[in-house]
Amino acid sequence: MILIFTDKDDVHAEAVIEHLKAFDADFVRFDQDVESLQKTIVTYKSGDWSIKTDKEAYVLNQISKVWLRKSYVNTTLQQDVDRSNHFKLWKGEWNKTLQGMYSTLSHLPWLTPFREVFRAENKYLQASVAAKCGLKMPPTLISNDKQELIEFASVYGRVAFKLMYQDVYQVADGTFHGLYTNVITADSLSEFEVMGENPIVLQEYVEKQYEVRYTVVGDQHFVAKIDSQMSDVSRIDWRRYDLKSTPYIAIEPPAHIRNGVNTLMIKLGLIYGALDFIVKPNNDWIFLEINPLGQYLWVEDLTGMPISKAIAKWLV
Repeated sequence: MILIFTDKDDVHAEAVIEHLKAFDADFVRFDQDVESLQKTIVTYKSGDWSIKTDKEAYVLNQISKVWLRKSYVNTTLQQDVDRSNHFKLWKGEWNKTLQGMYSTLSHLPWLTPFREVFRAENKYLQASVAAKCGLKMPPTLISNDKQELIEFASVYGRVAFKLMYQDVYQVADGTFHGLYTNVITADSLSEFEVMGENPIVLQEYVEKQYEVRYTVVGDQHFVAKIDSQMSDVSRIDWRRYDLKSTPYIAIEPPAHIRNGVNTLMIKLGLIYGALDFIVKPNNDWIFLEINPLGQYLWVEDLTGMPISKAIAKWLV
C-alpha cells in the first residue's frame, strides 16, 4: 500500500491520486494541515503505528511505498503568526511525531526519501555538488561581512540578492508577502550593519534569454522553457507570476545538461526534484537550485507534460 504525506488542499496529490485510481492502486493519505491533524488519532505501540482519521484507518506495517509531498505540519498564513504557547507546543509535538513515523518507514522505497530531502535542501551543499556535476553556477558570495558584500557587488555592478530560507511575512497593513530575488548594487548595502546581521546571498546577475523549470521523476525528465523576459513583472524572478505574458513550452535539454542533472540527482540521493535554470543569450545553461519537494502542477497544466502520471507510475 502506498502512503502519501500531504495536506487536504494539495492539488498535486489530488492529480496523482486520480492516476493511482486509474491504475487501481491501493493507497492511503496522511494529511498534515492543522484541520486534518485535529481529526487524526495516532498510536505508537509495540513497535508499530496505527492511524485513524475521519475517513480511514490503517497501520504503518501495511505500507510498501511512500511519497513525501509535504514534510511537516502545514499551516495557513494566519496560523503561522499564531505565537501562543499552546499552538507552538501542539505543532512541535506533531512534527516530532511525524519524524518518528518517517523513521519507522525509512527502510521502504520513497519517491522523496526524507533524509535525502532535508540534506539536499541545503543551498551550500547544492552549490558544491552542482559544480562537481559540470553544471555552471553564477559567481556567488554568502556572507554577513559588510565589506565583503560591498566589494562583491562593486565587482559585478548589478547582483542578484537572494534568500536561502523562503517564508511569508506579514507587513503593517496586515497582508502577507514573500521575498523573491531582487537586483541590487553596492549602494543598496549602505544600511547593512557591520555586526549582528544574518548572512545573505549575492550572485552575479545573469542576463537571461529565458528560464527553465526542470522536473525529474525517476529517469524521466520534464523540461519547460519559461519566456520570463516577455514580461516586466517576471523579468527578474519568474515566481512573480505573469502567466498570460510568459509562455511555457516543453523542450529537450542539451545532452550535457541532462547528464549533469542525472549525476546531481544521484549524488544528492534524490528520485524527484524540481530544478531552476537560466539560459543566457549565448545559450549557456546556468544552474540556480534544486527543490526536492518542488511544485510542478502549473507546469503540467501549461505544457501538457504528464508529470503527475509519471509520479503515479513510479509509485505503483
